[in-house]
Amino acid sequence: MFKKKILSFLILSVIFASFCFLAYSSAVQAQSGLQDVTDKIFNTEFDTVQRETYGPQAEDVALPTLIARIINIFLGFLGIIFVIIIIYAGFVWMTAGGNEDKVSQARKWITNSVIGIIIILAAYAITNFVVSRIVGVTSISTGEG
Repeated sequence: MFKKKILSFLILSVIFASFCFLAYSSAVQAQSGLQDVTDKIFNTEFDTVQRETYGPQAEDVALPTLIARIINIFLGFLGIIFVIIIIYAGFVWMTAGGNEDKVSQARKWITNSVIGIIIILAAYAITNFVVSRIVGVTSISTGEG
């Protein structure tokens, strides 16, 4: 019974995080749609105004940058999962009621989760470093930079 509650909590947390991500992306799309309408009303050049306002567009994004964004989103979700595991392990520890098996299991989960978060942070730093170097080299070699 208790495991079903924890499992449902984890599933709801992932669904909530996904909903927040989708709501954020919808807000960004709505903002760019509003810019399109105002450009049509004031007869401004949409491309120039949008690039100055929002930076590079989808067609301007290099493949390494796109891959880095996907990896960073994935690492972000992994980080959320590890934080949820730490919270769950803390809950198990606090409700162990003196049971040494549960306490040692919770300690192992917390230790492994902290190690996982450190690995995720290292992967994030390595990804950003490598992609910045790749994008820097490709922009110099193509003369876009």
